[in-house]
Amino acid sequence: MLFPKSHAWTILQKRFIAATVVGAIACLGTGIYVYEHYYRGPDDSFFVGTWRGQQDSLGGDDIGYHFRADHTYQKILPIEGKDFVSPTGKWYAGGDFLYLRTRLDDASGPYDKLEIWHIDSMMPTEVRMHYDGLHASLKRAE
Repeated sequence: MLFPKSHAWTILQKRFIAATVVGAIACLGTGIYVYEHYYRGPDDSFFVGTWRGQQDSLGGDDIGYHFRADHTYQKILPIEGKDFVSPTGKWYAGGDFLYLRTRLDDASGPYDKLEIWHIDSMMPTEVRMHYDGLHASLKRAE
C-alpha cells in the first residue's frame, strides 16, 4: 500500500492537492475559451444577408440567396435583366454544412426537399460550396 489507512494528510499536502485541482480546472476553462473564441469559426449569423454568385451547373448560372435572421431564405434568380425573388424555405448553417429546406407544393401534395451544401471555404465576403455535383461561389452583395 502506498498510503496506509492511518496516513494523515498534512495541511501542506491538502493545499497542494486543492491548488492542483483548481489549476487544472482553470487550464481547461482557458483552453475551451480560446477554442470557442478564436478557432471555432463563425456561427450561422455569418450568412444573414444577400449573397450573389455563380452556380456551375451547365455553364454557370447566376444565382442569389437572401438569408434572414429568422432562418427563412429567398432564392434570387436573374431572368431577362430582372431579379425574380421567390420565398423558398428555411435554412440552417452548422459545422461545414449549409442546409436549405424547400417546401414544394405539387399535384401530389406538399413535400420538402433538403439540399445539404458542403462549405469548402469561407471568407468574410465569399463562400464556396458544393452539393450533388453542383459548385457555387457566392459573394456578399449588401
